Amino acid sequence: MIEHLRAAKTANFHRLKKPLSLAAINGLFTSIRASHAEPSHNFFAHRRVEHGPAVWSAICFSYEQKPAFLADDAGADERVWGFLLLVEHRGHAAIFKSRLNLPNAFGTRYLGRVSAERVDAAIARQDAIFEKVRLRNLSVSGFAMRTKSYEANDLKAVVGPSGANRYAPLGYALRAGQDHYRTTPSTGRIALRSERIGHLELVDYAVSVIEELLDAEPARNDFIRTFARAVDLEEALETARPAAFAVDVASLAGAIHDARLIRLVRFEEGNLLQLSNVEVDSVLDELGQVLEIGDVAGKLCSLSRPGAPQDPVGAIALNKSGIGLRKLDLPLASDVSVEQTDYPLGADPNRLSLRRYIDKENGYIILFSDPALGYIGGNLFRDGAMAEGGDVLLRYLVTNADLDNVTDEKGTFTQGHTSFDEDSTFGVVVASVAHGDGILVCDDLGDEWADFIGLDNEASPPRISFYHGKHGPLSLGASPFHVSVSQAQKNLERMMLPATAMGGKINGWGNSYISGGGVHTAIPRVIRGDQELLAEAFEQARAAPDAIRRAMIVISSLSKGAVEEALSEIRAGGHPDPYFIQLYQLLMSVFSACTDMNAFGYVVCRP
Repeated sequence: MIEHLRAAKTANFHRLKKPLSLAAINGLFTSIRASHAEPSHNFFAHRRVEHGPAVWSAICFSYEQKPAFLADDAGADERVWGFLLLVEHRGHAAIFKSRLNLPNAFGTRYLGRVSAERVDAAIARQDAIFEKVRLRNLSVSGFAMRTKSYEANDLKAVVGPSGANRYAPLGYALRAGQDHYRTTPSTGRIALRSERIGHLELVDYAVSVIEELLDAEPARNDFIRTFARAVDLEEALETARPAAFAVDVASLAGAIHDARLIRLVRFEEGNLLQLSNVEVDSVLDELGQVLEIGDVAGKLCSLSRPGAPQDPVGAIALNKSGIGLRKLDLPLASDVSVEQTDYPLGADPNRLSLRRYIDKENGYIILFSDPALGYIGGNLFRDGAMAEGGDVLLRYLVTNADLDNVTDEKGTFTQGHTSFDEDSTFGVVVASVAHGDGILVCDDLGDEWADFIGLDNEASPPRISFYHGKHGPLSLGASPFHVSVSQAQKNLERMMLPATAMGGKINGWGNSYISGGGVHTAIPRVIRGDQELLAEAFEQARAAPDAIRRAMIVISSLSKGAVEEALSEIRAGGHPDPYFIQLYQLLMSVFSACTDMNAFGYVVCRP
């Protein structure tokens, strides 16, 4: 009866974790039938039949199910038919099916994931033309776009590479010559547009795809290579090993000090006490050290301080679903717990140990012996830009020598101050970074969109700039950036200068600057421009169809030269510092978010 089967060339491809046997196929067919109501006699059932270099098995029967549009108590059933065809070849399996599903137990025991790189190698050849792509953002920011899709006759001609490395393809459609493919790399689904064909032709198709999955050269298609690639952890561990572990101290500190979402507590002599700011900072400093990851033993890897592998202080677990923090024994942090500030001290029913909180929030970064791999926010991915040296980051860094002399973010304030101190980040923004803006206003504090907003309506095209200024000691870490990056991302939509909000903003700029400490200064908020003409100027910029929008993070704690040196070391084969990778990911995330909002992101830093 199988000679009557007609199906399209659409299958899910898997690695076989272990060879299939006749007993395994018999058990599979029995489980499939048992999972459906009132199954009929098999219309056909074939077990491990040889065809050329492949072996195939197939089953088809009908069963009863409740109509989706009727309640269960309607007593109505419909009978539907389903089939499954499984092809084995070279340690891989292809599964064609309709209305029959594989039992989870069978999939867990026998089937592994085909890596996205191999799927690309099989179908995304250099001459392929991409027609549709669905993308997932790799950023963990709540202000970032989560998913997006593009569709066109040739996406390469209409989708630029800017920001693409922060997105991983969920699925795509392409044409190569006369062939049209659709694929979902995460599930190994590959479909070739075709007429419906018989079972032996389906087996031949499966064999040809598996041959490509195994033997094709890595994909060199320029379009797909611009995106980050979500990586299967099991696959990655075949060629790379975890090398370094670091807690995301900046995010933890932000949740404690800035957002005040959580507090750290510990028991002392039977009493639960909240840690003081000094104690919190001591714990954060302790958590801030980079730990080396030992060799894999089963599913566990030890964590130890550099140069002391014989004295482990923690452990991580490598699982198919991700990486978990199983142990972290540091002197100051070991007895600390986390409570939500929504509850009074001691009343949080969901109080967690600090280690369990960090694990639950995926609050750590893990780097591998392959510097392009990074486990961040609970996801492992390969950054194509980092794999090629990370130089794309340098394009977004603009140097300003005045930042070498900065000693404070805003400077000191008195009632007699008429301008921001020259040796402050704010002073550098006014004096040199925003020197081309005919209109410059200080929007710091209150309903803050940016520290400064600048307009250049004389330029062609007009320019709107949001400046976010920060100061700190020189560093290649992400900590100094978290506040300014968050501020920049959540205010990207306001770069459109919404007309309904501009009246209140302009009225507020008519006052002099009041510092965060409450000092009423003589610094005008309208630093350049005429207060009476601001409404007209902002409306002109808002209405300009070709206006350029810039999100500028001005920071004295970063040196472009230091970034260049770090990237050179990575290209030379050195292991990247986890904190530098965290900085890289954070900045690339905000640049990508700017691209999504039709804006340009930059970091103004020291030479």
